[in-house]
Amino acid sequence: MTTFRNPNKDSLKSSSILKEQVRLQFKCKHEDCTNDLSIFDGPGSDILCRQHQLELVEYGGYGKISKLHTFHRSDICECCGQDINEDPRWTKCESYFGAVLTDKQKSEQKRRYNHGDHDFRQADGGNDTSENTNAFCSFCHWYKTVLYNDGRRSDLKG
Repeated sequence: MTTFRNPNKDSLKSSSILKEQVRLQFKCKHEDCTNDLSIFDGPGSDILCRQHQLELVEYGGYGKISKLHTFHRSDICECCGQDINEDPRWTKCESYFGAVLTDKQKSEQKRRYNHGDHDFRQADGGNDTSENTNAFCSFCHWYKTVLYNDGRRSDLKG
């Protein structure tokens, strides 16, 4: 069974790398953050502070380096207030399929259910800051996407 990366087993970066990080004043690339880069090796250590590094999917969080808006996902939808952990469909699925998900599988299910949605689309100049990103469940996210035509590829009328 595959498990999450144990942050307690991450090793410190070499002293030469740490000195270089300090000398060049490398900061976290997360748009809402001004912390120094992580002092630990591991996923995201070259662009994220330790706090955001530990929020990566590899550690059991929601964040993906290639999609920084995913760091703003939450277990509770900002629109409808549904808490994924209290959703009765977990029990229904376990009964129907006759199996319980592993922690890693449950984390993947929660990532697929919880969306980080931009108020102002990146295609229109929006960014990945918390002020421009909402944590929606999949239903509310798609409702908003259809309502405001957020899924459009261009401004061409079809």
